[in-house]
Amino acid sequence: MRRLQVGVIGLGEIGGAHCASIATLPQAQLVAVADLRSEVAAKVAGQYGATAYGTAEELLAHPGIEAVIIALPDHLHLAAAQAAAAAGKAMLVEKPLAVDAEEAKAIVRAAEAAKTLLMVGFTVRYFPQYIRARQAVANGELGTLVSAFARRANVVTQTDRIQGRVGVLHFLGVHDFDALRWVIGDEVASVHAISATSAPLAHPVENETFTTLRFKKGAIACVQAGWYLPTNHPAGFDFRLDLTGRDGSLNLSMMEQGLAIHSKSGTSYPYMASPLIAEDRDFVDSVLAGAPSPITGADGLAAGAIVDAALESIATGRVVDL
Repeated sequence: MRRLQVGVIGLGEIGGAHCASIATLPQAQLVAVADLRSEVAAKVAGQYGATAYGTAEELLAHPGIEAVIIALPDHLHLAAAQAAAAAGKAMLVEKPLAVDAEEAKAIVRAAEAAKTLLMVGFTVRYFPQYIRARQAVANGELGTLVSAFARRANVVTQTDRIQGRVGVLHFLGVHDFDALRWVIGDEVASVHAISATSAPLAHPVENETFTTLRFKKGAIACVQAGWYLPTNHPAGFDFRLDLTGRDGSLNLSMMEQGLAIHSKSGTSYPYMASPLIAEDRDFVDSVLAGAPSPITGADGLAAGAIVDAALESIATGRVVDL
C-alpha cells in the first residue's frame, strides 16, 4: 500500500490532534511537522518519527512530502496555504478558511491556479450523528423541512485559550453554518443576528450569539453559539441539532451520546466518535485517488460569508441578504 507523505503545520491543540490522527492511518505517514516553538516541534517530531521544522516554507521543502494540514491560527492561514499551493501540495486547512473574506478567496484562487486539492476542516460533517441527520433530510423521512435549531456552546473560559483572536462566530458558529448547509442541502438567503451579554466579556469579541438563517427553499434555522457555560459544567460543551419537518422531527445531542460516567471526580460525557480521524482519512484517500475535495474551498467561502453577514447584522441591527 502506498502511504501518503503528510506534514502538519502548526502544533497547537488541533494540530497535535491531527498528528495523532494521521498516525492511526495505514495509508498515510506523518513525515514532517512545523512550529515556531522549536521545543514543541522537536517533541512532536520525536513522538511520531517525523522531522521537525520551524516554518511552513522549511517543511514544504521536505523530500517527498505530498500533502499538508494547516492548523495555524486563522490569521496565518493565507501565507501557509499560498506557499503550499506554490509547492504543488494538497492541503487541508482548518476552519475557518480565513477570518478575512478576501484572504479566504485568495486561498481558493491559489489552490485553483496550482490545480491542487484544497479541503476545509469542517469536522462536524464526520460525526455519525450529523451524517444520520443529513440522511434523514435527504431520504424525506422528515418531509419538507420547516425549521432547525442548532446550539454550540463551550465553557466561558474557552475564550481564554484563543485570547480574543476571533469571536465565537468564527470559532464555533461557522461549524453549524456549514453543517446546516450540508444537512439541509440548501443555501442561505438571508441572515439576522444578535449578540447577547449574559456572560462577561473577557475579550472585545462576541461571545454569545443568536443567528437566524432563512434558506432559499423556505426553511428557517436558529444557531446559538457561545462561550457561556459555567466552568463546572459536567461535559464542558453542549452541542445540539433539532430538525422539524412536516412529517417528522429529529433531535440530536452530542452531550448525551449514550454514555455518562459518574465517579468521585464528578460526571463526564465522553465523545463516542472519532470525527477527526474520519476527516483526515477522507483527505488522505482523496489525495491518493486523485478525487475531488470532500469539502471544497467554495464550502469554506459559503460558511465564512454567513459569519460575515451575521457580524454585519449584529453591528447594524438589520437583516443581511446573501
